[in-house]
Amino acid sequence: MSDSNNSKPKVYIHRIGPKYSLYMNEKNEADLSSFAEVVNDGPTVEERSRESIVARLQGCSAILSLAGGWSAEITGDVLKTVGTVKAICIAHWGEQFVEAAKEANVPLTEGSNANTVAVAEWTLTAATMGIRKLHTFDKAMKSGSQWGENRLDLGLVCESTIGLVGLGRIGAHCARMFTGLGAKVIAYDPYWTQEQADKAGATLVSMEELLRTADVISLHLPVTPQTTGMFGAKEFAKIKDGAVFINSARAALTDENALIVELKTKRFSAFLDVFAEEPAPMDHPFRSMENVVITPHFAGDNKAMLLRCGRQSVETLRIFFKGKGLKNYR
Repeated sequence: MSDSNNSKPKVYIHRIGPKYSLYMNEKNEADLSSFAEVVNDGPTVEERSRESIVARLQGCSAILSLAGGWSAEITGDVLKTVGTVKAICIAHWGEQFVEAAKEANVPLTEGSNANTVAVAEWTLTAATMGIRKLHTFDKAMKSGSQWGENRLDLGLVCESTIGLVGLGRIGAHCARMFTGLGAKVIAYDPYWTQEQADKAGATLVSMEELLRTADVISLHLPVTPQTTGMFGAKEFAKIKDGAVFINSARAALTDENALIVELKTKRFSAFLDVFAEEPAPMDHPFRSMENVVITPHFAGDNKAMLLRCGRQSVETLRIFFKGKGLKNYR
């Protein structure tokens, strides 16, 4: 896919602002430069005019967008005017490029699964903590207990039924991780067939069965008119005693007030990374509930994840320019 046998293809790294170094350390930069001539706007926040962005893209075969920000300046018209861009590779969060790429008929790929892996790891950690009740024993021992209470009233991930609501990228990755640990994975997703679910190691069930039988219930859905508020008092009441409820997706999927009411019964525990108001107010009930573990919406956000975004997207471009196609992690 290179422009000639004697030259490297040109890759334009679209401006990302001060977070540039979080995605592109020296190694990631060196790896990209090993096979591409790099046109790099680095950490600049300067907005470019149409003429300027067209000039920057002259002769470029690909665009690497590290985080999708400020991408509105790269329009379909700009891409058609430049005429040489064969691919747009998104490292992290790049929905803003979709229309421009479609208009100019330029292939668009999500070149990294780093965010998927990060959220799935957080989910696995939350499930393990909930099943083994690490948070309750930590508090008990720090409060003076020698051995904790009900120390045998615990479970194992490999003996648990994991219920995943949504089998998109993150849900499917979670399914494979839990299956690898020996857990039984069931899932609710009306858009998947059982044949597709089999590849992730999950068995499709009704929402009713999932709520009634799962030891762990984890949400992995986008917010749409159909999914907004889909978990309310009726659904929470069906969750079995002792279960672990996990939400690392979006708070809008739930009726947060109904969840608070149900959690006050202490029938089950919850691990939450998202809230109706963020950051969660200091007087939010979740902050003082013993059966709730909260984190500050960071399930998919950390330094290692961002560097992985850069590294994997660079590798995606390397494979593309070798003529092996454009890998898509979506």
